[in-house]
This record gives sequence, structure tokens and C-alpha cells, in this order.
Amino acid sequence: MPTSAKVAVGVLAGLAVLLLLSSLLTVTAWDAVVDALADGQPDAPRSDAEQVVRVNVAQSVAFGLLSAVSAFFLARGRGWARWSGLAAAGLLGLVTLGATVLLGGVAASSLLVLVLCIAGVTSLLARPTAAWARSDPRSVG
Repeated sequence: MPTSAKVAVGVLAGLAVLLLLSSLLTVTAWDAVVDALADGQPDAPRSDAEQVVRVNVAQSVAFGLLSAVSAFFLARGRGWARWSGLAAAGLLGLVTLGATVLLGGVAASSLLVLVLCIAGVTSLLARPTAAWARSDPRSVG
């Protein structure tokens, strides 16, 4: 496995852990998270804050699971996992960038996600990774 593919697996696994842990912590501290969001927007009803938190948790779980599956199967030489990892990292990066621009601020976690997404996309698009994924690395050993 080329170095760029190893980096891609590590970055996708890191994204998966970060996103799934974040969603787990959010669900665990649901009331505190919703209250903090509702307090930040006193004109909006609490149900709006709950909806935002629900969407964020669903997004984190979906991208986290897709990243985990992609990392797991890319490490085992499946070519399709390169494309699913590229979709996960690319779409997550675009969603995070869009949210950052719309909200007008950069949180440390958003910056970390953006850096990991850029690293993932770059390593998945690298020529050695592409050539390795096109071959049948499972038969190489």
C-alpha cells in the first residue's frame, strides 16, 4: 500500500472517530447543547434549536459511518472505497465550509474537520493511491 493510501486510511479513520464521538457526546448532553443553542438565539423557539441539533447529529453520524466504512475497506484494497471516501471527505468539507461562511465564524472543530477533509481528498486523489486502487492490491499480498 502506498504512503498516500495509508494517509487516506488514517485521515478517514480520524474523521470517523471525530464525527462519531462528537455525535455521541452531543446525544449524551442533549439538553445542555440544545439549551446553549437556544440561549444564543433568544428570538427563536426551542424547537428550532432542537431541530438544528438533530440535523447536526444526523450529519455527523452519516459522514462518520461513511468515513469509517471507506477507511476499513480501503485498507483492504477495495477500489470503490476510494470513491466513497472521496465523496465523504469532499462533501463533508463543502458542508463545513458552507456552514462556516454562512455563520461567519470558524470554530476549532470546524477548522480541524476542514484540514482533515483537505488531507483526505488530496491523498485519495494522489496518483499512487489511484493506481493502487485500480490494481487488485488484495492479490499483491
